[in-house]
Amino acid sequence: MARQRRSFPIPISTKYAKRDVAMQVLIDLVHKHPRGPNGTLTKSDYYQWDTDPQLNGRREGYTCGYSDVDLYRMVMQLTEVTDRNPTGEWDYRHLVRAIFPDCGERGITRRSRRFAARLGKAVGRIQRAGLPGIWEVSWGYNDHQKAQMHADNESDAINQAKIFFGPIIGEDNYRLGASFNREGSPLELLHANDKMLKGFDKLVANQEQRIQKMKEEIAAFEMGKQFVEMYALNCMTAAQDDAETL
Repeated sequence: MARQRRSFPIPISTKYAKRDVAMQVLIDLVHKHPRGPNGTLTKSDYYQWDTDPQLNGRREGYTCGYSDVDLYRMVMQLTEVTDRNPTGEWDYRHLVRAIFPDCGERGITRRSRRFAARLGKAVGRIQRAGLPGIWEVSWGYNDHQKAQMHADNESDAINQAKIFFGPIIGEDNYRLGASFNREGSPLELLHANDKMLKGFDKLVANQEQRIQKMKEEIAAFEMGKQFVEMYALNCMTAAQDDAETL
């Protein structure tokens, strides 16, 4: 498939989920000097320190003229990108093969690295900063110490966790932190915390097993007491028998 320039402007901000719009963006970004969503950028607008030129005076939150948020949302809709944290070269190799089926291995590597340098970095910036949506708040390493929350940002997620899970977290909360998971609605929380609930179920099951084992041990101790008492009674009976015989 030839890397032909597509029509401009590209309506990515409103139609990032549409396949044809995504293809226009991807074809543009795989070029050395992308023209941007409005098709106005030229080679003179870029500076080159490596194989992937960057815009002069790059705006914060933008990549080659495209909003990082728009690129992030577009990437999350691409079926060829299966990793939910697609920041590296290998996350985009299936995508490159789908767009350029006749491309050789060197071409796949070059294009994948370019996507990683542009799409991957945009995704990474959004995931580090976060968006309103589903955040994971954790205060330990186990499943029951990780809660999915709907929040606007990191501080909002942590504050909610302190309010709703304070008794569970406890006062020793130096591990308490939050990371952006994905965009989503509060309705997702009906199932988003299934893993956490299963973690508590596992704890309950473990404690029930411990209780059962303790009951069995107590029963064994009681049996031991009975043997001691029976032995003492047998000795007393034997002594009485001996006394009567004499």
